[in-house]
Amino acid sequence: MVFLFAILYLIPNRKLLATRLNQSGKQLEWRIQRWNWKSTAEEIFCQSAHELPPSKAPIPNIVHFVILAPKNKQVELSYSDFLAIKAVILRINASEIKLHTTGLDTANEWYRTIKNHITLIPIDRNEYHSPDGRPFTSIRLAHQSDIIRLDILTREGGIYLDKDVFTLKSFSNLLTSPRDVLMGHEGGNRYGLCNAVTIARPNSQFMKLWHQTYSTFDSEQWNEHSVRMPKLLQVQHPDLICPLSPTTFFWPTWAVKHVEYMHEPITEEERDELRQNMAMFGGAMYENQLAFHAVAAKPYLSILTPEIVQENDTRFNVLVREIASAPLP
Repeated sequence: MVFLFAILYLIPNRKLLATRLNQSGKQLEWRIQRWNWKSTAEEIFCQSAHELPPSKAPIPNIVHFVILAPKNKQVELSYSDFLAIKAVILRINASEIKLHTTGLDTANEWYRTIKNHITLIPIDRNEYHSPDGRPFTSIRLAHQSDIIRLDILTREGGIYLDKDVFTLKSFSNLLTSPRDVLMGHEGGNRYGLCNAVTIARPNSQFMKLWHQTYSTFDSEQWNEHSVRMPKLLQVQHPDLICPLSPTTFFWPTWAVKHVEYMHEPITEEERDELRQNMAMFGGAMYENQLAFHAVAAKPYLSILTPEIVQENDTRFNVLVREIASAPLP
């Protein structure tokens, strides 16, 4: 069965196996909201706390962000970026939060607000090479980030988060995983494992195997190595990685209707229902949700302000409102 699954992933002319929700309007909203997620036995095992033998150290409680700017430009932290980092400060008791960057405007107001809570790590892109032989800076920033995060986690281990991932609850259970890597399933059909959240011990065999697959890197394939390849490796080497339920990090998804569901205005009734769920689930939308990946939401995140979060009722704003208003320690 494993061999057959691997062959299916390797057939020519592979296409993105997107989550297919053949419903629209209210039916689609109902399905997003009421989806009867049933975690597999393995996903339940992987999200549970474990007692490790003395010979096995827990995963380092270090959080990594990689924020890149185009060549010869500086990164300007947005309010959304700040909020994602603040969520880590408040929800994950990390021993260190590292912001790996090619250059950041340290006069930026949002950076100045959190600078005492993070460690800036400069990235020298001259140390990296594109697997397809082109100059590293010629490939997409997203693919540059994919390669850099893989290198960081292989060397240091820890928790990697994209800057549009908003932490809602502690990751402490995950750090005692008996397997060296954890990633969340993406899509209702679990077609991939998304690298927007990657948790790993240093020098793990899985990360080394993943790195080796970049020998076939094609910059025209958007998520080939960031989502589909780790899923293929998980099928081939199930003992090396723990897969988590889609709702842990990646539900709702990047589908247009899902993005609108999270970021468009909601009624008072919908707001109150979400608040009830959050009260029941420790600040999350779902019982096993630890973070929310606000993927494909740039038009909404780019205009986000403290006032918008507090005054405009959307599911996203309600979800992060307490984080936004809480004081930093």
